[in-house]
Amino acid sequence: MSYSSSLPHIQQSVTTSKTGFPQSLYMYHALDGANSAAEIQALAGTISLDNDSSNFSEVLWMLAYWKGECPANDQNLTGAKIIWSDILKNPSQSDSGFPVDLHFPQPLPMTGCLGLVFGGGSAAVAGKVTMSADLNLTYQPSNANANTVVDVAGEYCFGQDWGCQNATADNEQGFAVPITMPSGHLVELFGNISDSTFDGTHNFGPLPTGTTWGAVNEFYLLRGGCGKFGQNLNSRWFPNPVSLATLYSWLPDNAMLLESVTLEYQIAAGKTGKATLQQKVEKIFSDPVMVNSGDCMVVIYGRNGNGATDNETPSKALLTP
Repeated sequence: MSYSSSLPHIQQSVTTSKTGFPQSLYMYHALDGANSAAEIQALAGTISLDNDSSNFSEVLWMLAYWKGECPANDQNLTGAKIIWSDILKNPSQSDSGFPVDLHFPQPLPMTGCLGLVFGGGSAAVAGKVTMSADLNLTYQPSNANANTVVDVAGEYCFGQDWGCQNATADNEQGFAVPITMPSGHLVELFGNISDSTFDGTHNFGPLPTGTTWGAVNEFYLLRGGCGKFGQNLNSRWFPNPVSLATLYSWLPDNAMLLESVTLEYQIAAGKTGKATLQQKVEKIFSDPVMVNSGDCMVVIYGRNGNGATDNETPSKALLTP
């Protein structure tokens, strides 16, 4: 962990050859530190994952803040409030970059004690990986910011029966993550989606074949509870795989589709299906959606085509009182 005072510019780069996703934490101080209330209006720049080998790699990026006192070392983030996260994946020997360009008409809460947290590297076999972030934060002091950030993330593997938070080798199945919501008004969904193949080695499932493969990521709001989605959880509280047709049949008639992101990769003739599909999530609700305590957000993960993929949606929901 290291300290910097260069807000609003956040620039860090780490190179590792370790597996196990080693984590780095860089602290930033602004205003009067952890006792200063502030709010974020925008986050822009680039993040990248430079893979020096052909091994599958990934990195999770997060911004977090602390209240009351800036920690000497909080690598476990036990006292942190995470307000942004993006994921990058790379199954090839290449540099995978991703633009960050998020705007918050209703600002994110923060304090003057902010941390950039990222962990990643080669997933199964040691290989040199460089993770870099170059971000600019637009923020201002505030008397108080009562807005709430709710994590609606998940990671599910398809085309193999192991890995991620849960996995299925059945191409007709999907996953639905239920999140019980606090009361408030939903004003934004933000983050990104990264749906990637693996590297085609024996360490993972096979690469997709045919003409296309793709993924479906959908966000729904259910009134009054999570229904059957809340009953379909394993002992680790992750959803069990169920046929997509069944998942959609569980949606009540008044379920509200908040956002749908469909990604597709065209496999060129004579080429493999190895690829990463990545897209920003930024749905701003100009007419805020009222959310009652106990309402449920359900995030559905589906897959088209064959082969093995790692589908991850590190997104957040922003609520005002």
